[in-house]
This record gives sequence, C-alpha cells and structure tokens, in this order.
Amino acid sequence: MTKSIHQEYSDQIEATSKIRVKFVRRGQFLPAIRLTSFVLILIFFYKYLINNNLVFVFGAITTLVVFIFLTWIDQRIKLEIQRCDRLIQLGINEIKALQGDYSPFDPGVEFIDPEHSYSFDLDLFGKHSLFQSINRSVSIFGKNRLAEYFQKAFIFKEQIGPRQKSISELSGNFEFRQQMQLVFYGVKSSETDREEIITWLGTENSLSKNRYLTFFRIGFPLITCGFVVLTLMWSLPVQIPIMLFIFQLLVVSVFGRKTIHTQLLLTNKVETISRYAQFLHLVEQSNFKSQYLIGLKQQFLHSGVEPPSGIIRQLFQLLNWMDSNLNILVAVILNGLFMFNLQLLYAVEKWKTKYRDDIPRWFEAIGEIDALASLANFSANNPAYIFPVVVEDQFIFEASDLGHPLISPNECVTNNILISGWNQYCIITGANMSGKSTFLRSVGTNYILAMVGAPVFATKFLFCPAVLHSSIRTNDSLAKKESFFYAELKRLKVIISEMEQGQRTFILLDEILKGTNSKDKQAGSVALLEQLIKYQSVGLIATHDLILGDLISTYPDNIRNLCFEIQIVNDEMHIDYKLQDGVCQNLNATFLMRKMGILIDKEVQMDRFSDLV
Repeated sequence: MTKSIHQEYSDQIEATSKIRVKFVRRGQFLPAIRLTSFVLILIFFYKYLINNNLVFVFGAITTLVVFIFLTWIDQRIKLEIQRCDRLIQLGINEIKALQGDYSPFDPGVEFIDPEHSYSFDLDLFGKHSLFQSINRSVSIFGKNRLAEYFQKAFIFKEQIGPRQKSISELSGNFEFRQQMQLVFYGVKSSETDREEIITWLGTENSLSKNRYLTFFRIGFPLITCGFVVLTLMWSLPVQIPIMLFIFQLLVVSVFGRKTIHTQLLLTNKVETISRYAQFLHLVEQSNFKSQYLIGLKQQFLHSGVEPPSGIIRQLFQLLNWMDSNLNILVAVILNGLFMFNLQLLYAVEKWKTKYRDDIPRWFEAIGEIDALASLANFSANNPAYIFPVVVEDQFIFEASDLGHPLISPNECVTNNILISGWNQYCIITGANMSGKSTFLRSVGTNYILAMVGAPVFATKFLFCPAVLHSSIRTNDSLAKKESFFYAELKRLKVIISEMEQGQRTFILLDEILKGTNSKDKQAGSVALLEQLIKYQSVGLIATHDLILGDLISTYPDNIRNLCFEIQIVNDEMHIDYKLQDGVCQNLNATFLMRKMGILIDKEVQMDRFSDLV
C-alpha cells in the first residue's frame, strides 16, 4: 500500500530523530574528555618546569594534538545535530502545511495589490493565501520569481510544457529540494539586499583605473616591509619605517570613506553570499534530466575555468577579510604595513569587473530554480493533483472534480465545468453561501496554476491560456475618493478596453454592479453581458439576479445557465455545493436573517423565499 505524504514526512522525522540520538550519545562524553586533556596539558607543562625533562614536553604536545582533534570532532557532531534539528523542523513545517497551517512560510504580503487584475480577488498573496501555501523559496530571487509567476501568469504560457516537466522532475527529487532548504536555513535575504548588490555591481571602479594608486598599493608596502626587516637586522634608524608606516596609514585614510561604504554594504551579507555559493555548488552537482532545467544550469556557464560556486566563494573570502579588518588594532597594523584596505578594495573591484555581467544572470537562474522547487514541493505534497493539458487552437476550459487547493480534499466539494469556444458565458445563480464565489476562486486559482506549469486540483483539466480578469472583491477608497461602485466600474473599464484592443480574455465576475440599486443593477448587468458577448472572450458570471438567466432565450448560442441550489427542510438549510444546470429556484436571505435573530417585517412569510432576489 502506498504511504501518504503525511506518513512519509512522519517517517522522515522519526528516522532523523534516531540519527540525532546517535550523535548526542557520541558527543555526550566529549566535554569531559576534552577537559581531562586540557588538565593533562597543564600537568605535563608543570612537570616539565619542575623536572626539566623533555618527555613531559612530548606528552604535552601529544595531549594538545588530542585536545585539538577532540574539539574538531565535537564541532562536527554539533553540526550534525544541528542538521538533524533542521531536518526535523522542515518535516514538522510540511506536516503543518498538509493540515492547513501555513504560518511557518512567508505569505508575500508585499505583493498584495488590490488594483491587480485578479490576484487580490483570488487571494493569491497574504496570510492563508495560495502563495503562502506554495512558497518554499530560499532566496529573494526565488520569492520574487514565484510571485511573478502568479502576477503575470499569461506571459509564461509558452513555457507551460517545459515547466511541467521540470516541476515533475524536481517533485521526485526530494533530496535536492531538502538540501536547498538546509543551505539557506535561518538566512533570509531581503529585497534591500538584492537591490544593494545589483547597484554595487553597476558602480564604477575608481581604484583599478588609477595608475598612481597602483604604484602606491604595490610599491610602498614592499619598501615599508623592507625597511622594517633592515631595521630589525642591522639596526637602521627606526624613524624611517615609522614614517613609512604613518604615510601608508594616511594614504589608506584618504580612501576611508569608500572602504567603510563597501564594508557596510557587503560585509553584512557575508553569510548570505556564502549560502549562494553553497546553492550554486548544489546545482553544479545535480544531474538534471528535463531540458528546461538543463538550460537553467547552462546559464551558470562563463568564460573562466572556476565554477560559479568557486567564484562566489572568492567574494565571500574577500568579505571575510574585510570583516576581520574591522578590528581597530588589526586594521592599524595591516594598513600601516601593507595598505591592507586598498589591497582588499582593489581585489573586490577586480572581482566585480570580471564577473559583473555574469552575476545578474546567475541570480536570475537561481530565482527560477528556486521558484520551480516551490512548485515541485506543492506537487509532491499533492500527489492526487494532475498536470493540465494545453489546447491552443480553440478556447476550451474543461475540468472534472475541480476543487480549491486551499480547501482540504476531505472537506472540499468538487465540481465539473465545461466552456467550449469563444464568446461563451455561464450565468451562475444561487443563494447566499451556496458556493458561487468559492467556485469562481477555484476556477481562477487552478487556471493560474495551470498557466505557470503547476499541477491543479482536478481529475481532468483541459484549458486554453488567456488573459485572466476578475471582479470578485472590489473595495472603495477614501484616499482616492472613489466609491465602491466607481471602483467596480474602473475594473470593468479595464476589461472592456483590453478586449477592444483584441485581447482574448477569460473573465470571472461575482455579482456585477453591486454598488447600485436593484433596477439599475439589472439593466446594467444585462447591457454589460450583451457587450461582452461581442468580443472574443469567455466568462463565468455569478449573480443573485435571476433575470440574467433569461438572456439564454436571446443568446442561446452564447449563454448557459448554471446554479447552486439549496433546500430548506424542517426549518433547516441544506447546501450540497454542487453545480447544476439551470437557474436556482430557492434563495435564503430572509431565512438566514430569522435564524440569526435579526428583526424583520412580520408580514414577510417563508413562502416568499423563492421570490426574493
């Protein structure tokens, strides 16, 4: 019997916990042994001072070697225990996600945009969003790329097939995805970090172009060190090396502001840059099969021999030296003798000049692989989801057992939908809370997943990529002095304008013209639908206005009526959330008001439920 994904994570946690126990047992006596070794070193040294016997010196040296070796073993064991702890936490986080708790993951609140054509309506970003449920990005580049997938899904339609193969491959490569998580565990790069690094790569190099400075940088340290040696060996006047020492400090101080700027800009990113080097090494060692992933790996190629991971590691080492140079005493000695700050600045600028054109390309490839790994994790966590079939020549949207990916499969009521050909609109009527809005979001969310190459919550999914627009959740704005109704009109105007320019569009509308009176709303809704039918577009229109269902008699080739029905039996409301053909017959506003204890006109009778719109 195939194990569930929940059981697989539980087994991994259990296996890792056992490994952790073994390492803890191995290391539990090391502190006492190290302390004993240290005491023995002191005893041997004391015995040597008393007896002046070289045997005790040999004993002290031997014990010191043992002490250093035990320290190294202790550090290795601690790192393995830390690795086990992180693996366990990663497994726990994934189990939480399977249970609907996405709190361990970044929700991408900075990407929330109420003006976006669909992301705000579909809850793609923010807490409990699709982004938070999928996002496992380890870099700012991956996070931005994943958000871009969701925000601009249509522009990626040419890559749907290659992405599907890449996601399928990575979903089966649990080791690679896990290693990615471990590499960046506890380290989060920010948008500010990304912008500062890119800006720094674009700045001019002042040191390498200054020939006189090159002479000072190389010549004076040689002269100064030479005079220091001569002074020590032949007792030359000490004033000469001191003057040279001070002169070099003055030269370095002239460039102090640039040095400090570079240190402040880059040294706080040392750990992040180190992790990028490890990530690149992981990619270099991977044997990808899909052409899309192979192409991404080839983006790391460059004219040199050194692999990209080694190149990033070079910068990491230079920044480590800069960080150590922040110590005042060390800085004075190194700069007075070697102009150390200038040497470092020159080395960093030389590195930047050599690789400034490669680094942005590498960052882009890192972001792409990182984003694909998030979608692959989503695929692995939902093995019942399927990869959609793309149809290009004619519009079709056909889904069987379609559900919302944020609703547990055990609780989600799935539905079937078929839209075939352009200029087709489905009018979906139904009572309050019957499932109309959730169904629209299910369609929209899975449609976006399909366009970025991810699997969808369905047993069958055929679709033609198109620009998606929605109007499900519209807000007024005091700051912009816009009413609810005006904000909705603006959204509809954008949709109409794009279609007038020939853009093929898939439209999801929930309760058109909510911000006006019923009579005006019905007239406007009918007029809007008659206009939409003229363009190459398709759509789902959810509404309480049953009169819109009458449009099928005027446009039988363009309109289809669907509904979510409710039943009120023995003063109890029953909803099955199943989509049916036709116009709904039962509504529930008065029933719900009475159930909640809200006072209503006593003359309103229950037999009027079916007449309320």
